[in-house]
Formats: sequence, C-alpha cells, structure tokens
Amino acid sequence: MKYILIPTLIFCALVSCQKKTEKNATVIKDCTGSYVHINDKDYLICNTERVENIETGTELSITYQKAENCDVLSPTLCEMYHKHEGTIEIIELN
Repeated sequence: MKYILIPTLIFCALVSCQKKTEKNATVIKDCTGSYVHINDKDYLICNTERVENIETGTELSITYQKAENCDVLSPTLCEMYHKHEGTIEIIELN
C-alpha cells in the first residue's frame, strides 16, 4: 500500500507546483517584448509565438502559469524599459 501512496503523493505535489490560472488579459507589444496586462500589472510572455498574430490592445481570456526559466530577450536594441511583475507561459488562448 505504501508503495502506491508515496509515488501518488509525490506526483500530486509536483503537479500542484505548476499552478494554472485563467484570466482576462490585454495583449501589449512593444520593442521590449510581448506582455499581457492582468489586474493592473504586466507580465512578460515567454512563449511569444502564442500571441504572434494577435494585435496590441486585443482583449482575450488566457490560461497561464508562472514561468521559471524564460529567456526572452529582444534581438533588437531598444532604449525602452517595460516594468513587469514576472514571466508567464501561456497554456491556452480561450
């Protein structure tokens, strides 16, 4: 019994670490990257290909999770700073 219980508990702990959230968001794009604006805060999108064909200002519902390893740097030079609250990975566009 404990051989089944222990792996099940470990699996549940790992799955719960990747908290997914669904929110309404506005897409923002500038020379520093692509962001979503949620509850008066901006979050840098790691997987920008998900919003590649979506225009700035578009409102949509997304499912996302916080991204731990995100290497999204603009390949062009940009003298602008865009304050953000962290990085996210979009799981689904609803």
